[in-house]
Amino acid sequence: YELIKSAKVGKSEVERAPPCPWCPRGRCLQMGRPEVSADCVQMYFKVKGPVTQFLGRAHLCRAQLCAPQSTDHLEEFENCVTQYLKAINFAKGEPRYYFLVYNASVLYWQMARPFLKPGHRHHLIPSLSQIVNVLTQIEDEDKEWRAELMLELLECYLQAGRKEEAAKFCSTAAPFIKSNVPQKYRQIFSLMVRHELMDELQLKEEKKNSVSLSVSFLINTLQGKMDKNELPEDVDSILKMAYRHLSYYNHQRFPSIREEKMLLLFELAHLSLTLKCVDISSDCLAELKKIESKVSGFATTADSGSTGTRVSLDVKARERKSRSQSRGQRAPRCAAGSRPPCVSRVFVLCAVASLWLLPFCICPFPSASVADAGPRCH
Repeated sequence: YELIKSAKVGKSEVERAPPCPWCPRGRCLQMGRPEVSADCVQMYFKVKGPVTQFLGRAHLCRAQLCAPQSTDHLEEFENCVTQYLKAINFAKGEPRYYFLVYNASVLYWQMARPFLKPGHRHHLIPSLSQIVNVLTQIEDEDKEWRAELMLELLECYLQAGRKEEAAKFCSTAAPFIKSNVPQKYRQIFSLMVRHELMDELQLKEEKKNSVSLSVSFLINTLQGKMDKNELPEDVDSILKMAYRHLSYYNHQRFPSIREEKMLLLFELAHLSLTLKCVDISSDCLAELKKIESKVSGFATTADSGSTGTRVSLDVKARERKSRSQSRGQRAPRCAAGSRPPCVSRVFVLCAVASLWLLPFCICPFPSASVADAGPRCH
């Protein structure tokens, strides 16, 4: 840093512009020296060096430096978003810089997560929609990451009350997720059912050959009616039908569907308790008790007693490598195209199950929506 600052005026601009991936601006930011990083970025932009990947990286550094400290600082948020979009617009025009688009989307999402709380998601719509469009335009290889952002954008539309835009977005997002990330299709299907984003006949056709979609259809139809205070009189029979459909799930013959069945049982149990249908909720928990799950340290127990029903989740702590400093963090992808490791589905299951169980406990920590991710390297 001191050598760069003391560079002689007579040297060429190219020499003075920090040209290598080890330039101080990014390293100082990682080491908790934002003032040094800010000075390096300022020096970089003063010098009109060659247009390379480091221009995009400089925008990413500047974006991280002006990240908002809270959701109240909307001006800082807009400035930060502008820098991320500059990096994305620069990188999307050159295939060899596509990894910067991914990196920008990851860093943007880490910055944007505080805005996921109710009443703030609408601030993300303009920027998140652009990022999703660019990732689609360059056909980014991490389809699961694209699906994650699509689902989050859909939630933003819905929380902002922009139902027409949500329905239009579903017309492209749903087929993409169904074809490329089928394990997440039930999530978008559930939202389409609950918020009536697709024709009911088409939704019924979708669920015909799928037990999970059939159960999700019944659960989310009731939730949609409950949102409007228009619950039908035959609530009990609908819940019983959903539970009966779950009996068709043979998790012993097909172990791969066990987690899906457990998740659906949790959802049905939660909804049944909300609607004061205790018998069905107890049946769901009794079914959970029968399912012996010992996948990746995940264990479920359900005990019934005179005082009620108890559900406990036990997830063994696992040590992480230095590159994964937070839960579910994505590993960097190099320019050569190395793939980030997939997040274990069991952790996703635990996270969602925990969300459903929140009404039964007091937790001082806010729930997280999407696992943290880390940028790709070059």
